[in-house]
Amino acid sequence: MSNALSIVAVTAVIKDVLENGLVSDAIATSVGDVIVTALPPDRISVGSDERAQINLFLYQVTQNRNADWLSREFRKQNLRSRSDCERVTIADSRSVNPPLALDLHYLLTAYGAKDFEAELLLGYAMQLLHKMPVLGRDVIATALKNASKISGASVLSQALSSVSVSKLAEQIGQIQICSEFFNMEETSKLWSALQTHYRPSTAYRASMVLIESSQPYHSEGFYIVPLAQPQIENVTTSTPEQPITLSNNLLIRGKYLRGEVTRLRLGKKEVLLKSENVRETQISLQIPPDLYAGVQEVQVVHQRMKNVTMSYELVESNVAAFVLHPEITAAVTDIQGSDNDLCSAKITIKFNPKVGKSQRVVLLLNEVSKPHKITYIYSVISLSKDSDSITVDVKNIQPGSYLVRVQVDGAESPLHLNQSGEYDSPQVTIP
Repeated sequence: MSNALSIVAVTAVIKDVLENGLVSDAIATSVGDVIVTALPPDRISVGSDERAQINLFLYQVTQNRNADWLSREFRKQNLRSRSDCERVTIADSRSVNPPLALDLHYLLTAYGAKDFEAELLLGYAMQLLHKMPVLGRDVIATALKNASKISGASVLSQALSSVSVSKLAEQIGQIQICSEFFNMEETSKLWSALQTHYRPSTAYRASMVLIESSQPYHSEGFYIVPLAQPQIENVTTSTPEQPITLSNNLLIRGKYLRGEVTRLRLGKKEVLLKSENVRETQISLQIPPDLYAGVQEVQVVHQRMKNVTMSYELVESNVAAFVLHPEITAAVTDIQGSDNDLCSAKITIKFNPKVGKSQRVVLLLNEVSKPHKITYIYSVISLSKDSDSITVDVKNIQPGSYLVRVQVDGAESPLHLNQSGEYDSPQVTIP
């Protein structure tokens, strides 16, 4: 549970994100010396003393009510198992206020002495925060370590010297950053309250920030369940223009993907999979080879430890679908001619992954050796068991070279594109 430093820690983290972004971007550095501050706007010098500056001001704190603080089931079960005397003790201890759940509201303002400086800095700062909608544990820990190394005269570094920075970052967990857009009337009221000169600005909300009660209490039965659950937005590969196959990693993008223990559910498998590359907005996974080609489902699952019982509860994301395409190689054998210049042959296809016995397979041959191209389509009889190889009898086919494609439950095997922009494999030739 977080302590009284949570508010200042979140402000320091957002300020650190802005500072690091300004240092590393060529466009922002073209403005020159830019400083990032966390001051009330009336403390910023304007007019002849104005300089290129971004200011982050915490103008309001509100309560976040999107949390379930108490496991009622555990409380009832615990009370039933204890004596009357013990029940009074428990009730007294739990009368203490639960941790505060807060939303922090910030005003982000850009200043500049020259034309376009304020607009450029404001746009860049908004882009930085838009790219990082969730501040994860790693980002928070790094920012707090940077803040703790500032000169000892800094109020923040002195405050952080009395706590474990890594523990504080772990307690904060993750913070969501959301834009808040005001109309002209709301903007006018805010700047009138600030009693200073208006400058280009925008607002953000950081949630959820927790502050623990300083009084001792029994934490048994309490656990926080944010309503924000993992959300999958899209499923691709590291190169989105390529189809998803076993040769490339599955890339899952979304929000709140990283949990205490993060697992993945693929298809109809009961066993949850582990990924070594989990971030707040992205998970990379090597697709298991026993997954069938076709439409598959993926779901992010957070395993969260319940207090006292030491058992897991599952928080699951939405289900997202993706198409796993088969990869194939093809070879032709047993070619035989006929009186009408048509041929018959056997085409053997190797699959990765295997084809399931209940899957529907269609073979497509596209002629590439003649101006008037012909396409042949052959349906494959259902298999008696799973197999990585199928031999198809093709009949009444004209001699020539053919590109080979296969559809497995509608998922089509990809063709290779050469440097000339033409498909060239897999290919078979019937002389």
